[in-house]
Amino acid sequence: MFLESAPSPEKCLDLKDTFAFSCHKDLACFNACCRNKYLPLIPYDILRLKKARNLHSDEFLTRYTVYRLDHDSGFPIISLKMGDAPEKACPFVTPEGCSVYNDRPMACRLFPLGRSSGISHGGRTKEEFYYLLDIPGCLGFDEKKIRSVKEWRDNQGLLQYTEMNDRMLKIVFHDKRDRTKPLDESQLQKVMVACYNLDLFREFVFKTGFLDLYEIDEKTRSKINDDDNALLNLGFAYLDRVLFP
Repeated sequence: MFLESAPSPEKCLDLKDTFAFSCHKDLACFNACCRNKYLPLIPYDILRLKKARNLHSDEFLTRYTVYRLDHDSGFPIISLKMGDAPEKACPFVTPEGCSVYNDRPMACRLFPLGRSSGISHGGRTKEEFYYLLDIPGCLGFDEKKIRSVKEWRDNQGLLQYTEMNDRMLKIVFHDKRDRTKPLDESQLQKVMVACYNLDLFREFVFKTGFLDLYEIDEKTRSKINDDDNALLNLGFAYLDRVLFP
């Protein structure tokens, strides 16, 4: 979710810019990019992947993820746990490719692009640009197919992912957050439950006085009971309200 450093301005791309790239089984490097990678997961990634694996959030997080704190923001960063073998393969990669392709994470959908996004001071304007990743040995850049950044974004099904990611960014860059202090344990717990452990968050919402306290109407109650997307959006709204009172 967080870049270690921004790319240089000459590498920044907007939606109309084009690039040459294609990935397929006939390339000698096929699947090489699915090994020994640091792959942060946004909340929507985890929502999709745990449903694809038909797992409770607790089990998915335990089996497939690694937890750390971002040293700048103090927010938790959840990343995909790579395999223990020397090649450290993604747990979802097979010789034929990705076994969760329809629900693959945002970073995989973006590849070979990166995306930088943030919220301007005051939280009023979204700032966004794309850039080509530096990927030594990737033969996909030698392919002749040309596409625009917008075509790639749309064809890879990225819009739902970027929208959800930017809702999370509004929490990270909340204008009431004291950027000189890390999150305390209570704040961290709220973020972990509302963003990353949706099954636990659903229990919290329905088995406490949450629905009455926050005056959740009947239509919304019915929707969040069955729809993880709606529940995650409720989690973002909850954090926006309570995380930095």
